[in-house]
Amino acid sequence: MAGRLMHVGKKVLMLGGFVALTACYHTITSTNMTNGPTHVEAWVPTFIAGLVPGKVDAAKLCGGKPIAAVDAQASFLNLLVGMVTFSIFTPMQVTVTCAG
Repeated sequence: MAGRLMHVGKKVLMLGGFVALTACYHTITSTNMTNGPTHVEAWVPTFIAGLVPGKVDAAKLCGGKPIAAVDAQASFLNLLVGMVTFSIFTPMQVTVTCAG
């Protein structure tokens, strides 16, 4: 009985660890400007599990217009790519909202 309980406990622990490791990272940086109709999405390459960050030129993505918000997240697909490459290449999805 104790052996079976240990086996079930290990499975629950592994499942909990898997769920925790697949959590999605999400951050939003906003300004006081009103959101406009233009939203530009891009994948930004980061390396070594995000320790070497990628760069986003939000002003260039908005074509020189003011920036209302920048939304960066690691989606499930981004994390899947990271798992396949053993976290060497871990892209981030960035959405830039231009001011209106």
